[in-house]
Amino acid sequence: MRLLAFIVLVFTTPVAASDLPVPSVWENQSGSVLYLDSIDSDGRFTGRYVNGAAGYRCQGIEYAVSGRAFDPLISFTVVWAAEAETCHSITSWTGSFDGQAIDSEWSLVRWSDTGAETDSGGFARYAGESRFERRD
Repeated sequence: MRLLAFIVLVFTTPVAASDLPVPSVWENQSGSVLYLDSIDSDGRFTGRYVNGAAGYRCQGIEYAVSGRAFDPLISFTVVWAAEAETCHSITSWTGSFDGQAIDSEWSLVRWSDTGAETDSGGFARYAGESRFERRD
């Protein structure tokens, strides 16, 4: 019975607004910059991402970011499509944040019409870790 009461309490309690600082600017170890522009009372945020990773396309261009913060957890996504350049990729980051850092794991899927770097069906998958530090 206590377990049921706990489950009801956890899943029916309104979520407080996130403590994610917005607006804010974050930079990762590859020189990519995450700009957080707006957040709503449910922790949904929007912003921009500029790739600075050496050796990759789609650099120096702002791409839209959307995500959700639920203290201390965070998840956000970039669809690499812009008028200036499209890289046929989607990257998602999931992790945690405090006032000065976002520690995350990322996953990128990419479509390649040549198939040279793919594992099957034209898709390539990559994964890694990123640490974003607050810069503003």
